[in-house]
Amino acid sequence: MPRKPDVDPSALAALVRRAFGASRPVSCQRTPDGVSTQVYRLVRGSETFYLRVAEEADDNLETDAELHRRLHALGVRVPLVVFVEPFDAAIGRSVLITTEVAGGPLAESACSDEVARAVVDEAGEDLAVVNRVIVDGFGWVRRRGTRWPLQAEHPSYPPFLTSSLPAPWPGPLGSLFTGSVLDAIEGMLKLERARPPARGQLAHGDFDTTAIFCSGGRYSGVIDFGEIRGAEPMFDLGHFQLHDQEHLPSRLLPALLGGHRRVAALPSDHERSICRSAVLLGLRQLCRWLGPPRGYPLDHPAVAHRAARIRQLTRSYLRDGLS
Repeated sequence: MPRKPDVDPSALAALVRRAFGASRPVSCQRTPDGVSTQVYRLVRGSETFYLRVAEEADDNLETDAELHRRLHALGVRVPLVVFVEPFDAAIGRSVLITTEVAGGPLAESACSDEVARAVVDEAGEDLAVVNRVIVDGFGWVRRRGTRWPLQAEHPSYPPFLTSSLPAPWPGPLGSLFTGSVLDAIEGMLKLERARPPARGQLAHGDFDTTAIFCSGGRYSGVIDFGEIRGAEPMFDLGHFQLHDQEHLPSRLLPALLGGHRRVAALPSDHERSICRSAVLLGLRQLCRWLGPPRGYPLDHPAVAHRAARIRQLTRSYLRDGLS
C-alpha cells in the first residue's frame, strides 16, 4: 500500500496556529511510520505533540478523543488530548493532537529480557482495563463523534469472525496450508461460532511491543489506537501472541498475562482461546492482503511470513491438545 502524500503545508500551518496560537513557533515534521495514516511530530520548545489525520473523509476523531479521555480517567497511561477538530476543510479530514508518551517503543529498545518482561507485565494491567470497555457491536469502530458507547460495524459476532475469509472455502488458502491445518482452522471457527460473545469488548487492535512505550527501563504508556474495534475478549492477547518475538527475542506473552490477570481474571481455557484468536485474526489479515486493494501474490514475503506463523500456532494448538 503506497504511503499517503503529505498534508498541504499551508493547511497544516493554519491548523497548528489554531491549536497552539501564534505566540510560540511550532515545528512540524511527518513521522517515518504511518502509511495509511498521516502522523506529524510537533515540537514547541521542550514539548512534543503528535498530530494525526483521519484516514477517511467521514471519520470524526472526536471518537478517539473521547476514548482517550475516558481511558485516562480509568488510569490507563495513554496520550492526553490537546486539540481535536471534527473536520478541517483545508485538509479535508478530521484531526487530533495529543501529548507524547515518554520514551520509545519497547520493540526498539535495547533492554534486557528481565526489563522487557517487567515493562510488558505493567502494560498488561492497562490492557486489561482497555479490554473492559464495552463496544456496541463487533469489527471496526465507527468514528462518528462523541457518542458512547462506541459503535462498531457489525451488530453480532459471526460476520466479524469470518470477515475477509474466502467463500467458497478455502479459496487461495488451499495453496498455503495443508489439509490438516485447514481442518484445524475449520474446527476453530466451529468452536467460535458455537459460543459467540454477547457483546463486543474494546480491542486496541494493534497491541504488540511497537505500541508499548518505556522510558528508563520502566513502562510509560501505550499509543496508537488507530485500529480500535469491538471484538472477543481475547483479541488483543491473540494479537500479541501472533506477533510475539517478532522484535525482541524473549517470549513475552506470559508476562503480559501476568499483568492482565491482576486486573481481570482469565477463563480456565484462556490458552486455547488466545491461540484461536491469534490464528483467526492472522488468517483474516492474510486474506485482506491477498484481496484488493493490495492483491499480494501467494509468494509475497509478508504472505509467506504470516502463513508460516499461522502454521506454527496451529501445530502448537494441536500438539498441546488444545483442540
